[in-house]
Amino acid sequence: MLTRPRGPTVAQPEPNSNSELWWEESLSNQEIIELCHKAPKLRIPGSSQPGLQPPPIFIISPRVIVKTGWYRLGEFESRAMEIVRAQTSIPVPRPLRIFKDGDTFLLAMEYIKGRSLDWCWDDLSLWRKFVIAWTLRGYIRQLRRVRTEQIERQVPGPLTDDLSKPLKCFGPAMGADYHCGPFSSAAALFEWLNGRLRVTQYIRELSLDTPPFVQRERLVLVHGDLTPRNVVLGDDGKLWLIDWGSSGVYPPWFEAAAMLYTQPQPSWWKWVLIFLLVRVFL
Repeated sequence: MLTRPRGPTVAQPEPNSNSELWWEESLSNQEIIELCHKAPKLRIPGSSQPGLQPPPIFIISPRVIVKTGWYRLGEFESRAMEIVRAQTSIPVPRPLRIFKDGDTFLLAMEYIKGRSLDWCWDDLSLWRKFVIAWTLRGYIRQLRRVRTEQIERQVPGPLTDDLSKPLKCFGPAMGADYHCGPFSSAAALFEWLNGRLRVTQYIRELSLDTPPFVQRERLVLVHGDLTPRNVVLGDDGKLWLIDWGSSGVYPPWFEAAAMLYTQPQPSWWKWVLIFLLVRVFL
């Protein structure tokens, strides 16, 4: 939980839509927490998982937000954004600071002004929609080319610097539990997937002829929650990918699985997914 610090408070900058990115490295962690107590929360409609509400996100300045989370969420999300910014041309918010307060992680990052696809899709021309789908295709292909030691060694899960202690896998592609593991190898991940398949076959009386999961491709970096609300058409005209909290090193088809798992799912999203399935996933 966020704890209110003692001592002087920090004045919040006056809102200004034309202001530069406001951030002071001299701010202490306690001062950032104090700003969060005063700041409005960012409203996020919907959720990928019914009943799973997104963690609070505080707008501490016109261009800076602070996202709170648990289970090292902010730590590996920040790492993923840094790596994607360094190795791709995908527009990703700039992480500013990550720290822990009790059991809660706080991640300060750049606030992207714009409209997410779930809000603006119906207002776009057919050509603009095609360009967005084509751009997402390129983003996914860029993610597959990202290289880290974890990817080279094929260790599943969120990005970590300590491969001797893999992190739990987290995201919509994990199904109803939303998390599993940790796993030390791709083989261990696929063993778990096939175990879940066998349980499902038994409980739901599915045909035993259902083929098992087989690793045909190397693990790659995936966003893990590529939903309409996490794709932002920025005021700067760029197509931004936000919310990297479910990202990690997984089979390439995990991206499509997470997109299919999106609930509630706009009727038009399936057409974007079909386009990506044909152009990227298959």
